[in-house]
Amino acid sequence: MSNQRMATPSRPRKNDSNASPMAKRGGSRRGKSEFNLKQALFTTALWALGIINVILIASFVSKHFLSGREHTISAEAEVVAPDNLKIEVLNGCGVDGLARKYADLLKQHGFDPVNVSTYERTDMPHTYIIDRRSKEMVMGLKIAKVLGLPDVYVSYQQAKPDRMVSVSVILGQDYKTIPANPK
Repeated sequence: MSNQRMATPSRPRKNDSNASPMAKRGGSRRGKSEFNLKQALFTTALWALGIINVILIASFVSKHFLSGREHTISAEAEVVAPDNLKIEVLNGCGVDGLARKYADLLKQHGFDPVNVSTYERTDMPHTYIIDRRSKEMVMGLKIAKVLGLPDVYVSYQQAKPDRMVSVSVILGQDYKTIPANPK
């Protein structure tokens, strides 16, 4: 026999470049075909937590930044002075001369009512101030302050194209409780 050594299946030759690393270890073959349940559950849990985080972040952003309730100041609300403001005072409770008394009161505070008349209904239970110019209700809130009314009396309603008034004051049956009650 020759002096060469024969390679055994457990020990490849040192010069054999085709030998696999698994063959070098000599143990059993653990390849990619084996399913690891623990690793799969861990990966699934991480993905689920990631998706939940994305949903929570999107919810936060939509609630705080995309809600539509952002407070913006419109340029036209800041430019209009009370003496240029077209307001109307309407009697919604049926008491004779009441709209004229409140129009005179507003005139004393620098407002110039352009329309003083009776509202379409005379059974209005509450007084309303409707700002038709700005969603921020800047002018309506100024009129409410003059009358001594809280902010909840003021609302916004977009003006119709044929309507030229900026603020409507509709006097209701609660006119006796208005702090700035004209005598």
